[in-house]
Amino acid sequence: EYKGIHSKQLEVTNRGIARGNYAKLHRKAWLEVSDKYHRYGKHLRMYYKHWESLGHPTNQFFDWLDSKGEAAGQPLPNLPECPRAELDSDTVLYITNPEVQERYRLSIVTGVVVDEEEGKCPEITSDDESNGYSDASSGDAILVDADEEPVTTGHEGWIFVLRDHAFYASQKVTSVSGRSKQRFHHSSFFGGKAVAAAGIIITDQHGRIKRFYPHSGHYRPTEAHMQRMLYFLQQGGFDLTTFEVDTQQILHVSRTVRTAPKGGAAAPDHGDAAAGTAAAAAPKKCKKTQSLHLKPALFVACYLAHKARMIGEGIFSQIHKIRIEGAASVSEALEIADEGGYWKKLRAYYAG
Repeated sequence: EYKGIHSKQLEVTNRGIARGNYAKLHRKAWLEVSDKYHRYGKHLRMYYKHWESLGHPTNQFFDWLDSKGEAAGQPLPNLPECPRAELDSDTVLYITNPEVQERYRLSIVTGVVVDEEEGKCPEITSDDESNGYSDASSGDAILVDADEEPVTTGHEGWIFVLRDHAFYASQKVTSVSGRSKQRFHHSSFFGGKAVAAAGIIITDQHGRIKRFYPHSGHYRPTEAHMQRMLYFLQQGGFDLTTFEVDTQQILHVSRTVRTAPKGGAAAPDHGDAAAGTAAAAAPKKCKKTQSLHLKPALFVACYLAHKARMIGEGIFSQIHKIRIEGAASVSEALEIADEGGYWKKLRAYYAG
């Protein structure tokens, strides 16, 4: 935990876990959620590092930051790399009003037949017991907003969270400028509370999901996030063969790239001595959206399900044990992994 932050200020990050919302806010966002003004986390971390470099001059970080409590009467800290005015004006929206949260809730509509030539969806109504939509066995599943309009995200997509078996999404706001008075991040939907899954979705003009990215700096999606989200979509009526999922995390795809020094050619990436010289550019990670590794959602769902089963059956533990023991042959590997004596009994059976 961060020194100088009350544990009570972080209690909100645990709310919802008992109901199956196991994804907690990453520790990098703890300063942001603890701050009563919810100033942008990146800027708060700059000031926190400076507070640490001063040897923690106060017991509580925010007393020092806002010149209150122990630091009352002291000049407000002001860093040149992040001026005080920028720190105080750049805030993140944290929604705590349930009525406001409901405005961001999306619904899944099944059985929608899209006229590709006209490029239009039929009018969406909700009159009968099946919410007024046609038979889910035919047509597409689409996402609609609170006004029952198909969700069109654009190519950059919308950020989303899944919480208490409900789906919430909106455009991400990454800077405070113009009409945007506050940033809007994954933590905005529920004020930093725990969620079941988080990421980015991309839909077409009809509301059909085309891509799902498990990307969130606030919740750091894991494989469990992806499983919950794909299960939710499949149960809701989406065909997992109709959209793609970014798998760079679960397949450990590297995002490291080499950039050329200013005014020079790109540095070679073949590991020779010249590449390690001072003239060569240092490795740098590109954005996740610039190194996508897309796979069909059905492939990802099956991959994660089989992996979970193999973990449960102890297969990976046996493989790890074989690697440690350094088996030189298949027979030796089977001996190492043969905890129940299956292979010994099988050989004895055939030998007899």
